[in-house]
Amino acid sequence: MNYKIRWAEKQDANSLGKIHTKSWQVAYQGIIPAEILDNIDVEERIKRFKKAIQENQEETAVLLANNKVVGFITLGENRDGDFGADTGEIWGIYLHPDYYRMGLGTELIKWGIEELSKRGYKKITLWVLKDNISSRKFYVKNGFVFDGTEGEIKKGKVLKKVRYLYNI
Repeated sequence: MNYKIRWAEKQDANSLGKIHTKSWQVAYQGIIPAEILDNIDVEERIKRFKKAIQENQEETAVLLANNKVVGFITLGENRDGDFGADTGEIWGIYLHPDYYRMGLGTELIKWGIEELSKRGYKKITLWVLKDNISSRKFYVKNGFVFDGTEGEIKKGKVLKKVRYLYNI
């Protein structure tokens, strides 16, 4: 499959909102309550992505397969207070479910690691829902290790999240 990765542009917001929604609905099925997943406002997500891109609120790159946006990664400096300036973070990585298990997620995460490495970061963190076993296995396969840190988020109910670390 022909693919490339580039920084997101304003016109990508529609694809980003749809991918984020569909990915959540598939990846978090049985983890996040169905009433939350079934009622995601795609238009609201599209607006959020458009604003984030226009106002440079976050750094998002898109993965295009055969010239169609099918995934994205958002990254930047680490947002946790227990790491120094030498640590970056993958804030999120999402792939449209139609493109799962094709190696594209691996290409996207490798790109993110390389991008953060170029910036001089020595470590990279990311957070994942504790019950999202598939994603946790994916991160381990790509060199991340659970660092023992857990937290909670509320999405219809309290969910456990765990932090993974990658040493460059």
